[in-house]
Amino acid sequence: MPGYFSYIAIPCTDFQRAFDFYAAITGGKLVKNPSMPFPMAYFKDEFGNNIGHLFQMAGIEPSSDGPIVYLRLSENLNDTLSKVEAVGGKIIMPKSLISAEAGYWAIFLDSEGNRLALHSMK
Repeated sequence: MPGYFSYIAIPCTDFQRAFDFYAAITGGKLVKNPSMPFPMAYFKDEFGNNIGHLFQMAGIEPSSDGPIVYLRLSENLNDTLSKVEAVGGKIIMPKSLISAEAGYWAIFLDSEGNRLALHSMK
């Protein structure tokens, strides 16, 4: 088993704003799914597999509380951090060393108020 987590679903209150935010920080690795009865877009991995989705649904709200999901979007997380605030997010913990073995992390709020983390080895 490659890991404990196999999929992520990120709620939003303004789908287009959230889509634009994640499209910018992932380099466009997000594809809208027009066949759903609610706004939804899939996050794609390098092989084109769906590895998560962004969605807007009544009764499910973004939150800065609860579990923290880590995203690995670049070799050096500064590459992604440099985009976060430019597209409506907020860095709440700058790049910080975890350890030489574990790499670095940073925490941000997305355009919808969800708290997530970035991880990289550099």
